[in-house]
Amino acid sequence: KRCGKTTVLSLLSRLVARAALASNIRPAVLFRVIAAHKPSLLIDEMDTFIDANDELRGLLNSGHTRDAAMVIRCEGDDHDPRAFSTWAAMAFAHIGKIPDTLEDRSVRVLMRRRLPNEHVASLRQTGPDAAVLRDEFSELRRQTVRWITDHSRAIAAAAPPPVEGLHDRANDNWTPLLAIAHVLGGAWPDLARQAAKALSGASTTDNESIKVELLADIQGIFAQGTVDRVSSAGLCDLLALLEERPWGTWKHGKPMTPVQLARLLRPFGVTSRTVRLEGQGTSRGYLAEDFSDAFSRYIPTLHQDSTLSKRHSDTTRAQSGDDPLFQGDTEGACVTSENGLNPAPRAECVTVSLQKGEIQEEETLGLFSEGSEEVFDDLG
Repeated sequence: KRCGKTTVLSLLSRLVARAALASNIRPAVLFRVIAAHKPSLLIDEMDTFIDANDELRGLLNSGHTRDAAMVIRCEGDDHDPRAFSTWAAMAFAHIGKIPDTLEDRSVRVLMRRRLPNEHVASLRQTGPDAAVLRDEFSELRRQTVRWITDHSRAIAAAAPPPVEGLHDRANDNWTPLLAIAHVLGGAWPDLARQAAKALSGASTTDNESIKVELLADIQGIFAQGTVDRVSSAGLCDLLALLEERPWGTWKHGKPMTPVQLARLLRPFGVTSRTVRLEGQGTSRGYLAEDFSDAFSRYIPTLHQDSTLSKRHSDTTRAQSGDDPLFQGDTEGACVTSENGLNPAPRAECVTVSLQKGEIQEEETLGLFSEGSEEVFDDLG
């Protein structure tokens, strides 16, 4: 929520060919509007209706390649069969995990809620600023149409090489954008390939909400204020000590490993480093400051007026003395949040401001690449 998804779609609607911006759409309308108007389809609030609509997901999937972008329905009183195209450029906004089949056909752009001290210009809807913005968009549209008209043959003939590290479908998704970059020349081909690797180089299959819960539990550990660093193995042991949390039985009944921990933290931009632990030498681990940006964006409000008691376990390395958990004891505060991101409930906490169901997942803007060639053909 509140990361700017609707704003991005609103901006796109002012720049793309024959924009059709909607916050909900039914399957029967989808293929009819595509067949009739060849729009650039922009769908907002997609998480509110896509999961329970298998037919709509199938129609969106069908539009990935021109050959398969077709559905057949009976029309009129005589029920005559008729073919409808589903070939269109589209973008959609979705909170949380995108259905796998759609994600596989998309360029996925993760979006983050801005910090209070991060300022952006408002998208004015009325007044003099709105008039200036309309003029700017009008000029951009004219320039875009002219550039496409002048370079359509070069774009169609461009054959950018595949991006190493991307699977075949991801390369297909990026081909129209890489072709445009190729024709633009200069630094654009390299920049486009870097963007392809960054956005599509690794697919995310985990449920995003569990990552936020993990982040909240790690915040609770550091919020005790007794340490500023922890080894990777030690952090796994501390997480396993939290009662009624999944980390102690993460996979096949066994505690989370440092590798699994690193994989879940990577989407937040948090990676392990070599840390020096007092009296223990060096080890792979994390500094508290490594999490500061992620904490600020996803768990911004802290209340430290309740006590986090020590947890005990018979199976952790902490009690055997084989591996340092971190420098210090485990006394401290239980943290809760009163904004849109609620840390996962912890055992023995005094208060929980919001229900677990209100934990918010990462927001996503999914950009579909299908239909680009036809849009190029029709822009002029």
